[in-house]
Amino acid sequence: MKTLMLGMTLGCALLIPAMSAAAMEIGHHHDSCNVSLNYDVTLTPQQMVVGEKGKEHYRIEMDHLYVDGKEVPLNAEQKQLLNQYHQGMAQQVPEVVGVVSDALSMANEAVTTALTPLLGDETGAKLNDMMGKLHERISKVVYHNGDTYFIGATDDTIDKAFDEEFSKQVEDLVMQSMGSIMVNIGKSMMDGEGDFSERMDAFGEKMDKLGEAIDQKMDARSDAIDKRADALCENFQQLQEIEGQLRKSVPALAAYPLISGRP
Repeated sequence: MKTLMLGMTLGCALLIPAMSAAAMEIGHHHDSCNVSLNYDVTLTPQQMVVGEKGKEHYRIEMDHLYVDGKEVPLNAEQKQLLNQYHQGMAQQVPEVVGVVSDALSMANEAVTTALTPLLGDETGAKLNDMMGKLHERISKVVYHNGDTYFIGATDDTIDKAFDEEFSKQVEDLVMQSMGSIMVNIGKSMMDGEGDFSERMDAFGEKMDKLGEAIDQKMDARSDAIDKRADALCENFQQLQEIEGQLRKSVPALAAYPLISGRP
């Protein structure tokens, strides 16, 4: 699996075990879009490097192409295709990084701010800390540092961000969260006014308001991210066609298809 997700489903602490998949899918939730990156991409103003496990497969510098460390001679038509492809990726890669960053920010707000009243301050603080660590891990896979953009799309890069230690932290916190929820439910049952049925109704109303608050906070931002993800998907599909023409014209690139999926 070598992809980078832009259409994240965001909600509560229970979503976090799925974040490794959610952070790696370029394909959006629509069936018409299924686009993936097969290699890591590093983009700077001077060049674009495609590789995996720290090994460079090919590099584009202006209208120069280097494959496996050797420059590949190009004619005028091939250079035009190369420049078109390079310019397209130079626009897309920063947008991918931006969408992932915004999605993580939205997830953090939804989880730590909206759920704290239900989980309690102590568990909410732990959740906030874990979301911060999640952001740090994702930032090692997809990041922007100065004028350098990086998308880690290969399996080993993903595995480093979501290892067994992180999975254990998520599992422990989810169990703590469930305990806090049960405690708060119990308090609501004991401390509320009226009989048991009335206290149950009051607690249900409280949960409904919490859900509405999360929806109000997240809906507009989620819709905006969805639209950006849709645009990214369409643009990558167009780039996939250009890359196909380039790989057909330049046999040295045939072994390294960067974009794959259903055009």
